[in-house]
Amino acid sequence: MTFAEILIVSVPVDPPVAYTYRVPESWSDLPVAGTAVEVPFGSRPAVRGVVVRCPAPDPGRSVKSIVRVSLEGHLDGRHRELLAWIAEHYLCPLARVYQAALPPAMARARTRKVLVRGTTPDTSATPRQRALLLELESRGGRLPAVELCRHAGTTTGTLKTMVERGLLATEDERVWRRPELPDPARIPRPPLLDEQVSALAAIAAGQPGEVFLLQGVTGSGKTEVYLHAIEEVVNEGRQALVLVPEIALTPQTVARFRDRFGEAIAVLHSGLGEGERFDEWERLRTGAALVGIGARSAILAPFQDLGLVVVDEEHEGSYKQDTAPRYHARTVALARARIEGCKVVLGSATPSQETHLAVQRGEATRLELRRRIHSRPLPPVAVIDMREELADGNRSPFSRRLAEGIEQQRHSGEQTILLINRRGYATFVMCRRCGTPVECPNCSVSLTYHRVGEALRCHHCDHHQPPAVRCPSCESTVIRHFGAGTQQIAEAVQERWPDLRVLRLDRDTTTRKGAHAEILGAFARGEADLLVGTQMIAKGLDLPNVTLVGVVAADSSLNVPDFRSSERTFQLLTQVAGRAGRGDRPGRVIVQAYAPEHPAIVLAQRHDVARFLEQELADRAELDYPPHSSMIALVASATRHEEARSAASHLAASLGNLPGVSVLGPADAILKELRGRFRVQVLVRARDLTEVRPAVRKAIASLPRVPDLRVAVDVDPVSML
Repeated sequence: MTFAEILIVSVPVDPPVAYTYRVPESWSDLPVAGTAVEVPFGSRPAVRGVVVRCPAPDPGRSVKSIVRVSLEGHLDGRHRELLAWIAEHYLCPLARVYQAALPPAMARARTRKVLVRGTTPDTSATPRQRALLLELESRGGRLPAVELCRHAGTTTGTLKTMVERGLLATEDERVWRRPELPDPARIPRPPLLDEQVSALAAIAAGQPGEVFLLQGVTGSGKTEVYLHAIEEVVNEGRQALVLVPEIALTPQTVARFRDRFGEAIAVLHSGLGEGERFDEWERLRTGAALVGIGARSAILAPFQDLGLVVVDEEHEGSYKQDTAPRYHARTVALARARIEGCKVVLGSATPSQETHLAVQRGEATRLELRRRIHSRPLPPVAVIDMREELADGNRSPFSRRLAEGIEQQRHSGEQTILLINRRGYATFVMCRRCGTPVECPNCSVSLTYHRVGEALRCHHCDHHQPPAVRCPSCESTVIRHFGAGTQQIAEAVQERWPDLRVLRLDRDTTTRKGAHAEILGAFARGEADLLVGTQMIAKGLDLPNVTLVGVVAADSSLNVPDFRSSERTFQLLTQVAGRAGRGDRPGRVIVQAYAPEHPAIVLAQRHDVARFLEQELADRAELDYPPHSSMIALVASATRHEEARSAASHLAASLGNLPGVSVLGPADAILKELRGRFRVQVLVRARDLTEVRPAVRKAIASLPRVPDLRVAVDVDPVSML
């Protein structure tokens, strides 16, 4: 008998160990490490697992048998090495990493029967049959029966007779389920500027595993550098991967890349159906696709021979996964470069502090694009002090300067983008008599009022309820809405300027498959005058007719209790400002804020990226915050607060005496209650986590067994919530 040790990945197993199964004797090809299979487990007839090794035969063992192979191929050694690194680095069970990396378990390869020329000579075919064979040859020699009947004007009975006589034969053909892709962009290939040529030369001369930061102002042609660098790799017979931070960017990116690489691209993101995702994954694994484009999970996809990874807008926090495995796609890309010998290009107008420090340490090479294409100027940024607007009696969400700008846009035929980084109609609902907000029963946050659907919603657990009529505390009926979201801003625009065509882009308007592409496509075609949206409209979009960008409540993100809030605000303002003036007509930006003197806003107004990077890096050094140190957030949660608190106290005590390690906490998390569970946090900080990781594992393993207790481990967290 032949056996295989299999790691169960589709159901939680504690402890996550490999189980031994028998390989069916009827199998001619034995499974190898990395083969995805289905096996019986407990009462379940079939769950997914991955072969980790094939031990020596043991005729005396009696174990269950493998049911079937789940995937046609297997994960190669380099891919398995990457997944093992993720499990080790992010303190996550290997089974969870495999589960995240594999395509949907329910998906299967799809095949269809096609007709091909048979082996019998056609000297005795009737004229009608001979005509059918000629029709088949004219259409490539392979056609499904239905199509051949339609083109030749015959019946399936005639084809069946020809198959029986050996004039035709049937074969199984793989059917690739392709996602609906945007049309190729059909953009003429522009001549490269000197800075672009220099950047490409440096990338081409780079060594395997080398990392480059392509730092370019918005509109400087970073995408064209990506395209040329990928062409070099593809011409060498290797593959490339392009990561984008938001699904909203995918349609425009795909259109550009489809224009250059045709059908050789594969697309991976959460908006795909199971069958589409399975087939795109397979096309990359088999080498049928040369260029992969996708959101963060695409970094886990298999490649035959990966030569280049591009991480566009590398500074974006959306590259961090917020459930286990809590990996960061940029960090995984760097690890993949070391393992597979591919180069990495990190692109951004506003690099992250981590990448900026890596350049200073010589771990990455900075390549700069300082000028916009066609020498277009960066748009001037006006900052409006909303305290003064309020003092002058303006209670509108629009400053007088912004209202004047929108009014001018009405007559110019040019387009406007309005950014407010809050969705919904009102950010919270509060009793004006006693000051009690209406809160989520499951999370320690206020509910957001959504006028569409008339509901109060929690953006963390999706709890929803009818709008409050009476205060839950004092029974007062004086309930009012406070704060503005995208819904309210869009309605305010429509009420003030009824003739403007307004579109809204946020999570509420993009729940349906393909909605991102529809909304952005309509705006790009000029079917709307003004686009209101959250941060997903701030980056990567190239809309030449946008000449005015307005930012409502620019400093709202500064109030988040997170040491990265200043960096996020600067990046968001700089990125959204870059949407203006990308065409032949100059653009302008109007930023509204209640704290206009904040350095993040002042330096964004000046487009002074270099000054912000240095100032922020120095501020972080004083407090020994990342990227000068590394951090692990441990969050104990339970339905009873005392259980979570007790577990967090145990973790803090276990880790508090490690040399070179500082432990903060235990303390209630900022979101103290989430989805009905109380959360208590411990932060572990050190210059090097090498010795800390095993200590964290040991501390978690030593916790008392409490059925309701969970501990989430987040290595290098990007959010402190």
